[in-house]
Amino acid sequence: MSAIISVQVALARPAPALHRPARHWPARAPAQPITATSDHRANGASAAAASGTKGAASPSPSAATAPNTTANGKPLAPWTLTFDLRERETLWTEENQARLVRIVASHQLKCDVAEVERRLDSLAALLPHVAARCAYIKPSTLAELLRNPGNLVTQLLSLRQLLPKANISQLAAAQPEMLLLRHIDAVRADLERLAALLGEAAATDLDRLLQEHPRFLDAELVSEVLEELRRLMPDSDPVLTLLADPTWMLRLERGQKRLGDDPD
Repeated sequence: MSAIISVQVALARPAPALHRPARHWPARAPAQPITATSDHRANGASAAAASGTKGAASPSPSAATAPNTTANGKPLAPWTLTFDLRERETLWTEENQARLVRIVASHQLKCDVAEVERRLDSLAALLPHVAARCAYIKPSTLAELLRNPGNLVTQLLSLRQLLPKANISQLAAAQPEMLLLRHIDAVRADLERLAALLGEAAATDLDRLLQEHPRFLDAELVSEVLEELRRLMPDSDPVLTLLADPTWMLRLERGQKRLGDDPD
């Protein structure tokens, strides 16, 4: 009986508390807000601050005002030519392509992008189609056109006299090097040679032909294509064959002049 009472008394006593050593956790740093930008300069600056070194990741100059070389005369890294990319700008859209063309043209003109934009507005007043196709024009060609847009006025007046029925702005947008960057005498000589090559088949409406197929402005290319058509189809009239299917111009063009290594 006494043993039962002892067990009941032992069970009625509270259990001793377990003493565990207290753990001291380090204070957690507040979370930094995530921004939408992926600016490599900001990342480089934070890395330099963390390492405690100077010059570990110096910010590159802005593409709009960056010179072509660094202070010691060495050329800048290729990525300094571009602009800060955000997520919506990572797609290779027409606007992003046009921005890159303008940046490269500004380096070739040794001016900032704002000056290129100002000259591009002046060019748009003369040739709206050329300015609208900025994304598809070689940077070197755009830089040459923007070197002095006012000098193009005389060229445009002469082109309107040579091709009165054609839309000069639209035609120049398709072939800017052929029409705008050559002397007007060279353009006139090519048009006369083209009329001689095509004969009466296209003499009546040469302006319309050039408007629909600007590659015919290259008289040398037309001559090469006609020679190749004579070789491939000796029993057919090469002029009529070419006019019936102008895609022969693309299928038969050759040579480094049109397909070779262009620095752009």
